[in-house]
Amino acid sequence: MKLVIDANIGLSALLPEADTPKALQLSADFLHGNHELLAPDLYLLEVGNTLVNAARSGKIPQNGLPVMFAELMRTLPIIYQSAALFPRAYAIASSIRVSVYDAVYLALSEREGCPLVSNDTKLANTATGFTVVSLDSV
Repeated sequence: MKLVIDANIGLSALLPEADTPKALQLSADFLHGNHELLAPDLYLLEVGNTLVNAARSGKIPQNGLPVMFAELMRTLPIIYQSAALFPRAYAIASSIRVSVYDAVYLALSEREGCPLVSNDTKLANTATGFTVVSLDSV
């Protein structure tokens, strides 16, 4: 199954959360070829930035950061260039009141004809006309 994942799904696989087991299973399924996971290039920046901030705030140990970055790179979904998605993302963000960041994920999902997996309920409720599913439903 082809799925676009957003940064919160990637983070769930790296940081201990209630959804971590499901996110780890999705990642394992991807690595075993059971799913095709896609994300725009800003995924890497969003996840990386959140990891750095978690280390700075003491939520994760600073010395664990290199291991988490290595795991992020090992499980990185198939990456698409945001620049190619930007015109459609801008149109989406202008029409349904989501951030351009979120709209890039929606534009990729739309272009690839597959759902966006996100645990952002506000996005799911706002993104009318797009298929946004939670990690629980995958």
